[in-house]
Amino acid sequence: MRPIIRFSLTPLSRGISTSAPVLAVAKPKKAAAASKGGKQGFNQKKKDSASGGSGGSGQATIALKFSMSGQPPDLSDLKRLQLSNYKSDNVGKPTTFTKTSFDKFKSFGLSKKVERELSSNGGPASVIRQLTIDLSKQLDGDKGKSSKDARYVLTGDRGSGKSMLLLQSVAYALESGWMVLFNPKATEWTNSSSHYIYDSSTQTFNQWQASQQILSTLLSNNKDKLDSIKLTADISLPQGKTAAKGSKLSELVSVGSKDDRVATQALDAVMGVLEQQTQYPVLWAIDEAQTLFTTSKYRTPDYTPIEPYHLSAPRLALDFISGRRSFAKGTVLTSLSLSDPTNLPSPSLIQGLTLSSTQPLTPYTQLDPYHLSHASSNLKKIEVPYKMSDVEISGMYELLVKKGLTSENQSDGLFMELKSSSGDNPYELKRGLNRLRASLAV
Repeated sequence: MRPIIRFSLTPLSRGISTSAPVLAVAKPKKAAAASKGGKQGFNQKKKDSASGGSGGSGQATIALKFSMSGQPPDLSDLKRLQLSNYKSDNVGKPTTFTKTSFDKFKSFGLSKKVERELSSNGGPASVIRQLTIDLSKQLDGDKGKSSKDARYVLTGDRGSGKSMLLLQSVAYALESGWMVLFNPKATEWTNSSSHYIYDSSTQTFNQWQASQQILSTLLSNNKDKLDSIKLTADISLPQGKTAAKGSKLSELVSVGSKDDRVATQALDAVMGVLEQQTQYPVLWAIDEAQTLFTTSKYRTPDYTPIEPYHLSAPRLALDFISGRRSFAKGTVLTSLSLSDPTNLPSPSLIQGLTLSSTQPLTPYTQLDPYHLSHASSNLKKIEVPYKMSDVEISGMYELLVKKGLTSENQSDGLFMELKSSSGDNPYELKRGLNRLRASLAV
C-alpha cells in the first residue's frame, strides 16, 4: 500500500512526517515508572504531539532546514519581449516574456524540460539573437502570402537554441495579431500515448484525443478571432451534427473540442475554413517535427507499425508542411529536436533536407518514399548555428547571473573559461555552469 505523507510546519523549517498503515497490533508499552513526588524524570518527559513527534503514533518526522534559502531572482529591470524590442539594437539583450505570452505557452502544452527552464529562477526569460530578429521580419514579410510559399524548418545541432527561437517567433506572432496554433510536443502524436481507431472512409487511424487537444488550444488562445470568422456554408459532422452557414467558427471548434465522436472531422473542417479565410494570417508552429518523418510507436491489431501519414493528426500536419494544403495567408514554422536520442531524424528526413549527420547513408539505406517526398517538398531550411555570437553569449551569461545561477562578483575569468569550454553553445554554457556549481557544493 502507498504510504501516507503529511506535511507540518515548524518555525524556520519544513517538517515532513510519514506513516504507513498499521498491519499488526503494536506491542503494549510498559508504563513509565513515576519518579518520587509524582514528577516525571528527564527521560520520561511527555512529547508534544503538536510538534510533529511520533508520540507512539507510528509517525517519523524529518525536518528540512532552509538556512541558505534566499529571495527569488528579480528580473524586473530586464526589457520585455514586446513588438517594439524586436530590433537589431537589442541583439544580445536578456529579455523576459510577457505574462500573457507565457500563459499562452503553457496552455499550448510546453514540454516539461522547457516549462521547467522558463518557470524557475525568476521566471521566463531569453536572449534576443540575430535569428530572433530575422524570423520576426520573415513573419512580417509572409503575412500576406500563402503558406505554400512560407514553409520553414529550423535545423541545427543539439543545444543550439531552436526551441527557444520557435518560442520567440510564436510570441511575436501572438503580439502581432496572428491566429496562432502551436504544438510544442508533436511526439505525442506518434508515441502511442492516446487512443486511435481505424476509419475506413479515410483509410487512416483517427486520433480523437489529439484532435480535441488541438481544437481546445486553438479556441483558448484565439477565441476573439474565431468569433469574428463566419462559416460560408453548412458543415456536416458525424452523429447528425451540423454547423450552420453564418455561424461562428468558434462554435464549430467548441463542438469538436467537447465531443470525441466528431473531433477528428471537426478539426479537418476547421482547418479547411482557416485555409480559405483572409481576415487573419495563420501561424502553425510545430516543435519536435522530426517525429513526423519516422515510423510511429502505434501498431495495428496484428502489430504492424503504423507510419505517421496513416495517423490523422500527423497526416494533417504533413499536409501543411508539404504544401498539399495551405492557408491563404499564413506560415508553417517547424523545428527539429535532437534532445531525445530515441527520436532522432530518420534517414529519409536527413536525405530529404540534406542534413549533416553521424548516420552513414549508403545505397543500401532504406528510405521511406513518402517520408522522403514530404522532406524534399521545398521546405526552406533555417540553420541555427551551433555557436552564439560574442554579444549573444555575453547576454546569455548576463541572464544566468541575473537568475542567480552564478554570482555577479565572479571575475571575467569564469566567463571566459565557460565560454571557451562550451564552444559558445548556449546549452553547453548552462551545462558547464551547472557542473561548476555542483563541484563547489561538494
